[in-house]
Amino acid sequence: MSKISRPPEPEDFGTNQSGNPYFGDIVQARLSRRAILTGGLSTVALALFGCGGSDDPAPATTAPATPAPATPALPANTLNFESVRRTPMMAGDDLVVPPGYRWTAVTKQGDPIGSRLGAPAFRTSAARRFDTTGAEAELQFGDNHDGMAYFPLPYGSKSSDRGLLAINHEAARANVISGFRFTGVNATTDPATLDPAGETAMNPDVVRKQKAYHGVSVAEVYRDAAGQWQVQRDSAYARKVHADTWIAIGGPARGHAALRTGGDPAGEQVRGTLGNCGSGATPWGTYLTCEEDCHKNYFATRELPADDPRFQDPKWARYNIVGGYVRDYTWHFVDKRFDLAAEPNETNRFGWVVEIDPYDPTWQPVKRTALGRFAHENVAHLVNADKRVAFYMGDDQGFDYIYKFVTAKAMDPDNRTANRGLLDDGTLYVAKFGEDGSGEWLPLVHGQNGLTAENGFADQASVLIWARLAADKVGATQMDRPEWLASDASSGWVYATLSNNTSRGSATAPGNTTASPRAAQPRNAMNPRDKNLHGHIIRMRDAGGNVAGTRFSWEMVVLAGTGTADTPDSANRGTIKGDAFSSPDSVMFDGWQRLWIGTDAGDALKSPDWTGAGTDWSGLGNDMLLAMDTRSGEVKRFLIAPDGAEVCGTQMTADGRTLFVNIQHPGTEQPRDTPIAAMTWPDKVPVADGGIVRSATVAITRIDGGVIGI
Repeated sequence: MSKISRPPEPEDFGTNQSGNPYFGDIVQARLSRRAILTGGLSTVALALFGCGGSDDPAPATTAPATPAPATPALPANTLNFESVRRTPMMAGDDLVVPPGYRWTAVTKQGDPIGSRLGAPAFRTSAARRFDTTGAEAELQFGDNHDGMAYFPLPYGSKSSDRGLLAINHEAARANVISGFRFTGVNATTDPATLDPAGETAMNPDVVRKQKAYHGVSVAEVYRDAAGQWQVQRDSAYARKVHADTWIAIGGPARGHAALRTGGDPAGEQVRGTLGNCGSGATPWGTYLTCEEDCHKNYFATRELPADDPRFQDPKWARYNIVGGYVRDYTWHFVDKRFDLAAEPNETNRFGWVVEIDPYDPTWQPVKRTALGRFAHENVAHLVNADKRVAFYMGDDQGFDYIYKFVTAKAMDPDNRTANRGLLDDGTLYVAKFGEDGSGEWLPLVHGQNGLTAENGFADQASVLIWARLAADKVGATQMDRPEWLASDASSGWVYATLSNNTSRGSATAPGNTTASPRAAQPRNAMNPRDKNLHGHIIRMRDAGGNVAGTRFSWEMVVLAGTGTADTPDSANRGTIKGDAFSSPDSVMFDGWQRLWIGTDAGDALKSPDWTGAGTDWSGLGNDMLLAMDTRSGEVKRFLIAPDGAEVCGTQMTADGRTLFVNIQHPGTEQPRDTPIAAMTWPDKVPVADGGIVRSATVAITRIDGGVIGI
């Protein structure tokens, strides 16, 4: 996910050197021809209408060919809560919700997931906490809670009192879980002078523990008699899928030579899932966890000579695999599959969508290669009239693309097990946007549009393993860092957050050798700033309600940014109708036509009093959760996160009375920084007694038990 306050990283600048059309140019041309809707939020934030739907994982209904009218029973005010405000907009060591609401932490890093195999309670003493073993950590909630889905129990019900939470763990803060800090050895350091003992080489169990705090936790949760959400102990459903779990490879890339390693010469089984960012759910009730930030942070290349030709090969360069030894994790000292000098194919086995069945812990997770390999942020879906399913995905890197996968076969809404394998057969598309508001889904199919052996694509597996290169070849439209997508089944709209693109306006950047030729792109109507600091939201809709088709239309929804007059650059003021925000990231649609927006701008205030006055961050502050009424475009701030935290993975129960939200890395950026020493959210155990900040899933409810915001 995006960050503003931390040092720039490869995905900020992008690796896209294709020269494909840039979305900002397209929108500028469109607006110059006045091809916009009228009567909306502004000349670039178009009117919103006729939207609704739900992210409930139960089987969806047939998608209508035209937008459904607004639900008559929907109240006029669906943002019926007091907007959260503070001066400055900081929460400190707290989480702030509107008056009349309360939050409780349901799952916290290090707590037992409720498995029948057991696990110790979180050790509050720092000395004892660092004694947690790798085996114990494999039965505890991981760190950096991110994407999430709520699955009602039993399957097929709309239960809002008991269900399964599947929770992503994007990264692990080693100093929090093991007393060990990543050293960040510089790439220019002479390898002969390095002390491997300082890099965990002498403690394999520390590495196992770090791996265990990655991946996915599945826990059974329930609302008790007092209305409080609890984790069910001794649950048959509780399980952990982590960085050492054996996962099957499915789809066209299964068995491909590029996926074969010494540990898996057949190329059919992978140990682990990494960089689990956003997520999604299928209409047959399985969980889709997305591998995003999994290439640059885990695989060491320092044993390879600087002139190794693979560093010049686009197959590595487009996936941020660079020479040297700048990595957040140093697992390669004890696990050679993370050393690319020993296992150069291991990196090809990550960057996929992984399907997990939360209702059946005996079913082995599968990496669905038909959905392509890139920095997957999340997955949203719509069901076609013929019961084929379309899955929409973004590639979280500056100047990269938006994709869609359509299943070849129809799903069976009455037999969920019959849908196993449905994601192994279908067509992957990439989006090309037209300046007149039209769009085309370009198929990434071997033998079509230049995807041939002569151009480096020997077969369909090659197209999928190097999906970024295939998208470059067919002429997809470069985007400003696509993050989450959320679908509205009643209207067919799919909303996409373009979180920011801080490299635009700079042709090069310190330490960056693979900047896109579009990096120096000047401001334009879609991205009216030299650096797109604050991002924006668009929406797309497949033509005629045919989500399996290849034509779509698109519209601008809103430009994020400050709304105050003292912002130095007027282009950064945004077009928000209501409360200002920056860097929209995670989004979720609920059953009341609201788009919930989680932000990931970081602690980016630049003024001495932390108000941001006189800067492009004026009036902003900590990351937050906001709700947008998509009928009017009004936006209200619902939550302010603790200092240093990111807001992720929002989910709502069917009755609208519980909002689950993930709070990631409170007190620190991930994974290399030391947390703010005084912070101990959410437990508030004094530091002297071993208190420390922990990532957590919180449940937010109204004190009177009513529907949130109604």
